[in-house]
Amino acid sequence: MKKIILILMSGLLLLTLFSCKRDEQQEPDKPTFPFMKVGNQWNYRMITEAGETEISYKIVDKTKESYFKVLLSFVDTELPAMDHFWYADQQTFTMVTGWPDNDLKFTMLGKDSKVGDRWEYFVPAPLDPEEDDLSGTITYKVIEANITAVAMGKTFTDVYKVRHTASSHPQFYADYFISLSSGIIKMEGMGYVRINDEEIEYFPLEWQLKSKNF
Repeated sequence: MKKIILILMSGLLLLTLFSCKRDEQQEPDKPTFPFMKVGNQWNYRMITEAGETEISYKIVDKTKESYFKVLLSFVDTELPAMDHFWYADQQTFTMVTGWPDNDLKFTMLGKDSKVGDRWEYFVPAPLDPEEDDLSGTITYKVIEANITAVAMGKTFTDVYKVRHTASSHPQFYADYFISLSSGIIKMEGMGYVRINDEEIEYFPLEWQLKSKNF
């Protein structure tokens, strides 16, 4: 009996050692959105009918869990930089969150997304009728997946085209071209503005990636 017990114990010990060895050989999961790193910066040409402006986004800190503090700067202007909080984990990425006031986040792209995937959210209309924030049904929908797109003279082959719309502003839309390796490489859409309390006017809006530091 003792011999049988010793054999069983030896077998269990070998199994444990084998399991440990296998675990040591396993590589950690690669980030789904590797461009989300502190220090990374994107510089864009923002193009409208009125002309061009250069803007930049820079990740300056990782805050709570998977939230990142991002500074939006308007290059060569006196406008102050604005704090934004993006979110990225192994499953989702978004530039739209309620952090630090709350944990609200709107998924823009998910892991292994397919054409037709969509995420819908409801945002109440502003209490002030003069405010023009997007409200109603907010939607992000994957229009194209694994496509090729060109930015700053380089071809990216891991791109998803995601359309952002809002029921409160029927003519507004933003098509984000998101590279899994490099983040947003361009945006094409229709912006909006209200001047002197008149009706909302829509205008073509585009971001073109000018440079990045990674």
